Amino acid sequence: MPAPKSPYQPYASVHQKTNGPGDARPTALQVVKDENAIGAHRGRVFLITGTSSGIGVETARALYETGATLYLSARQIPKLEKVVDDIVANGKLEGVPRPEILEMHLDSLDSVRKAAEEFKGRSDRLDVLICNAGVMAAPYSTTQDKLETQWGTNHAAHFLLFQLLKPLMLATAAKSGQDARVVTTSSVGHRYGGVRLDDINWEDGSYDKWKAYGQSKTSNIYMANAIDRRYGSKGLHATSAHPGGIMTELTRHTSPDDWARAGLDMEALAPVFKSPEQGAATQTWAAIAKHFDGHGGVYLEDVGEAGAATETAASIAPGYAGYAYDEEAEEGLWKLSCKVVGVEED
Repeated sequence: MPAPKSPYQPYASVHQKTNGPGDARPTALQVVKDENAIGAHRGRVFLITGTSSGIGVETARALYETGATLYLSARQIPKLEKVVDDIVANGKLEGVPRPEILEMHLDSLDSVRKAAEEFKGRSDRLDVLICNAGVMAAPYSTTQDKLETQWGTNHAAHFLLFQLLKPLMLATAAKSGQDARVVTTSSVGHRYGGVRLDDINWEDGSYDKWKAYGQSKTSNIYMANAIDRRYGSKGLHATSAHPGGIMTELTRHTSPDDWARAGLDMEALAPVFKSPEQGAATQTWAAIAKHFDGHGGVYLEDVGEAGAATETAASIAPGYAGYAYDEEAEEGLWKLSCKVVGVEED
C-alpha cells in the first residue's frame, strides 16, 4: 500500500510537547470515548494476543467498555485469569460478556494451531484481531519450530494465526456488513532494520538483537499492508501500530548497555515515555476508529497516521522508514511466511 500523502493525525496537538507518563496524551479508554464507542460494539468479537501484562491488558480493559465479546490470549493462564477478574470488577458498562481466555504460546506454531481451533469451536464470528504479543531485543535463540525467536514470535506466529482465522473474518465481514480488522503491533524499532528474506533466521552468524527486533517489527508492517491489499475489497482491512515508549515486561531482555547501543538515552527520553494506558491508545484507535471504515494499509503512531522519518531523525523520533511501504518486499515476506508456517499462498 502507498504511504498516506497527508497523514491523518487527530491528536497531533497533545503530542507536540510531552511530559512523561500520564500527561495530556490520550489513553485507550479516552479513545473509546472520543470515538463514541462506549457500548457500541455489543455482539462483535475481538481477539487480542498477549493480554497478561503491559499494553495488552490496557487494550482489553478499554475495549471491554465497547461491549464487545473479548477473547484474550496468553501463555500464563493463572496470570491472565487475574487480569480478567480485574477487568470485570472495574468495568463500568453493564451486561458485557466476561472475557474468554485462550492459552496460546507464540513460540510454538502447534500451540497457535490449537488455540485457533479452540477459538473457532467457541465463536462463530471474529470482527477484530489484534496481534499484540511480542518479545524485544532477546538474545539469540529459536522457537520450537527453529525460527529466530523475535521473528518467529512477533511475526510468524501471528501470521499463522491470521491465516487460520482469515476465513472466519471474511465470513463475518460479509454477513455483518461491517469491515473486519487486523491490527499488528509494530514499533518505531522497525527502523533498526528491514527484512532479510534470504536469511530470516540469521544463520550467517551476524545476529544483532536490535536488528532482529527491527526485522520482526518491519514484518508486522508488511503483514498489515499485504492483508489490506489482498482482502480490503472483501471487507477485511489491516493496519500496523507503534505504541510508543513504555516500560513494560517487554524490556526484560535489555540492559543500560543495550539501550546505549540502540542510541537511546533513557533519562533524556523520560518525557517521551507513555503509561501503559497511553501506550494502548494507538492500537485501540486502529481497532475501532471510524476513520478506518473502508480502508487500511497504514502504519500508525501517536494515535494517528505516521509521516516519513527524516534522515537525521533520532532512533525514537516519530516516522516510518523508507522501506516501510515496499510492495515488492511485502510480497516477498508473504510468500516466505506462507512457506514457513505451512499454508497455501492465495
